[in-house]
Amino acid sequence: MTLNVNRIKTANWDDWLIPVDYLVIHYTAVDLQDTLDIFMNPESCVSSHLVIDTDGAIYELVDCLSGQACRGWHAGVSHWEGVQGLNDCSIGIELVNYNGNVFPFTDAQYQSLHQVVARFKEHYPNLRDPQRVIGHEHISGFRGKADPGVLFDWPRFYRENYPELTAPLRQAVCPAVLQESLMLLKESEPESPEAKSQFWRSVSLLTETTVRLIQEASEPSAGKEPSADKESK
Repeated sequence: MTLNVNRIKTANWDDWLIPVDYLVIHYTAVDLQDTLDIFMNPESCVSSHLVIDTDGAIYELVDCLSGQACRGWHAGVSHWEGVQGLNDCSIGIELVNYNGNVFPFTDAQYQSLHQVVARFKEHYPNLRDPQRVIGHEHISGFRGKADPGVLFDWPRFYRENYPELTAPLRQAVCPAVLQESLMLLKESEPESPEAKSQFWRSVSLLTETTVRLIQEASEPSAGKEPSADKESK
């Protein structure tokens, strides 16, 4: 399968190969241009292996599509099933979306995801298991991460990419009452693309803070994770 990929090299990565045990899906919280600007800025200390725009265009910022993956800075402080620090063993994909708890993802993004996952399954045996595909909210929800969010269609994703296998349940961390409040903010978004991107970035930061406080209130020890990576994603 031939992928049409835009290759842009970020400075925010580590020049060593990692075992690929997991695939982590994110949303960007800003538009494509702001996403690339952030990931290309060495001071941001964040990156992702791939970015998929709303039109399905694929951008590779950290090597992963050729069969060898270098270490990106997408997961930050994270844990999953006893594994700490998933930057050391996962590929990260950012889907361009202002807030996946407010806006649905596009058909073009699901189609590109399908192509990318097919390539990954050729190169990385662990990713042939649907259990190995998770959201940022599942590995870092304890610190407020809420992506890809309520409106990422996990059943569709698993149906299209793992049709013969049992799909795991992936629940969003954003509570329904919070999602309802976030949806109302669509009426207040600015008109200009630049202002709109910054508006929704602020909303996503608010989303993370609210989710983190909810998590900490329900589980007093949830926020007390060991400080890990320098990466702030």
